[in-house]
Amino acid sequence: MSNVTVCVRFRPLSSKEKRDLGDNICIQSIDSENFIIKDEKEEGFTFSFDKVFYEKSKQADVYEFLVLPIVRDAFDAINGTIIAYGQTGAGKTYSMEGPNILESDEQKKGILPRVVDGLFTCIRSSNDSTNYTIKLSMVEIYMEKVRYGCLKFYLLLDFEWRFPCGFF
Repeated sequence: MSNVTVCVRFRPLSSKEKRDLGDNICIQSIDSENFIIKDEKEEGFTFSFDKVFYEKSKQADVYEFLVLPIVRDAFDAINGTIIAYGQTGAGKTYSMEGPNILESDEQKKGILPRVVDGLFTCIRSSNDSTNYTIKLSMVEIYMEKVRYGCLKFYLLLDFEWRFPCGFF
């Protein structure tokens, strides 16, 4: 069973940010678990996490380190939760969905489609004749409004899919 893991991910600067700020960023990387943020007075504050994903980190890196253990636990009937938190424009949607939830580019695919792929990969590799029920829920809080999505799969041994609950 996995413990609570706290990571931070830095997205690359946008073209507007590069134009307005140049390459001056306030983040100085130390290693894969620590970084320094410098304020306007150039004072540095060190922060430590279980893992730091810098600008050049790939979607697969985030999935393999942070999410794959949760997927494996879920296959063993242990509930898992992934929380993406940050200000608007920080990259939460890109991390969770990728550029588009239906994106087929393997490198850009976000956490959610990778979770679904990972669960079905575990099920396909299973040698038993168990029927699986997979329930994935997503809650988005934006501007103090809660948007709840429910997606439930019923998977039989012959991989017949039924979707009784859609997004609402």
